Amino acid sequence: MKKASFSYILQASSSTNRKFFLNRKSYILNLKLKGGENMLKKIILGISLFSLVALALVAYSSHVFADDDKRNPVRGDDNEHNSGNFNPDKQLSKSACGDKLKDPVINITQKVQNDADSGVAGNYWAFDYYTRHIKVWQTGESTYCATVVYDGKFYAVPGQIGPGNVPSGALINTSTNAPVNGDMDGGYRAIITGTLTPGSWPTNGSVGTTNYQCDILANCPGRVDWVSKYFPGYTSFDQPWWGWRYNGGSHGTWINAITGNSGNIL
Repeated sequence: MKKASFSYILQASSSTNRKFFLNRKSYILNLKLKGGENMLKKIILGISLFSLVALALVAYSSHVFADDDKRNPVRGDDNEHNSGNFNPDKQLSKSACGDKLKDPVINITQKVQNDADSGVAGNYWAFDYYTRHIKVWQTGESTYCATVVYDGKFYAVPGQIGPGNVPSGALINTSTNAPVNGDMDGGYRAIITGTLTPGSWPTNGSVGTTNYQCDILANCPGRVDWVSKYFPGYTSFDQPWWGWRYNGGSHGTWINAITGNSGNIL
């Protein structure tokens, strides 16, 4: 739509310029004969301003087209640019939960294995192995704010649709059928409403390793809901921010975030 609208503007302005300048000499002569020198000055000033506007439109439209040509949502500079801008630290900090908070009521680490990871196309494309650091602060009588920070690795499954689904239906590394793996990081911030009632899991330190035992269809008999471990029967769980980054090296970078997705891994 941008190209069509700019072309229309430029064609219209060019046509108007040709008609205007063809009649300019005769019009100016008539003005001189009638003694309209002030009017002549205004007309000349108007011509100059009109030309400047036309040149600005040309320059702007060229800039937009050039930027459009450089966009590559799957691989290359665009992946690097988006990856560089992805910075979850602020969103996953104590200050993001509120001011003047006391020490966290929960401060634990958990290792997770075989967690199935989903993509835009609705399929599951990788298995994740990560450590997550869970911190929870009380923000009200029965409200809590949690930050969950992930750090680990993903193992993509060849033949599955890439997580970004760009181009549509593109499959992961079918050329060599070798595993694609890389680093992942990110996490989420959550608001929980409920009553803190710790059970078998400690509120500080490590809770050990949980093997989700997921298959490629995300049947995960070993999955554990950490929230239920501390807030049984909680009434609400909202995520005002979430985002993860997957760096597959030469296979691409995938960012999946509440602010938008970018890239792919193939």
